[in-house]
Amino acid sequence: MIDTTDTGDRLLDGRLAALEAALPAPTAPPSVIAAGRRRIGRRGLAFIVAPVALFAMVATAAAGAALLGSPARGAPGIQNPGQPLAGANLECMSPPMAAAFLEAHGFHSVVWQVESGDPTTGGPKGDASSRQQATPPIHGFVIPGALLPDGRVIMVVDQRVGATGVGACFGRPMP
Repeated sequence: MIDTTDTGDRLLDGRLAALEAALPAPTAPPSVIAAGRRRIGRRGLAFIVAPVALFAMVATAAAGAALLGSPARGAPGIQNPGQPLAGANLECMSPPMAAAFLEAHGFHSVVWQVESGDPTTGGPKGDASSRQQATPPIHGFVIPGALLPDGRVIMVVDQRVGATGVGACFGRPMP
């Protein structure tokens, strides 16, 4: 029979204390000793490497954003909404009419890029050619170009075989 009285508890405490005193014990608690001898396992290494890798990824993303924060800038089309000739329908004019319209609206420096030839014959680009000139050609589909930062305007004239025009005058006969 087990003694459950207060005296029995005191006797049990005394025996446990004597047993603990008889055991050899290190001078420091086991957790402190084990910490000094412990090796870093694979999981422990992952907990160390993960924050470093995360920091490296964030730093790389921030550097990439800084580099791409100022991408190459294109010149918006001169007829795009918010641009000087929005809705002018230059594509419905012949090149000489478009040149007169641009001159009347203060655009005195215009570069005409003329696309001509037959792109379906010959090599990879056919016998098509592209040239730039200061005067507008006599005929061709006008493709509204871009206003460059220096004030020049680039206008494209398509004279190629099979050209159909663009924008509001798509499919009309070549002017």
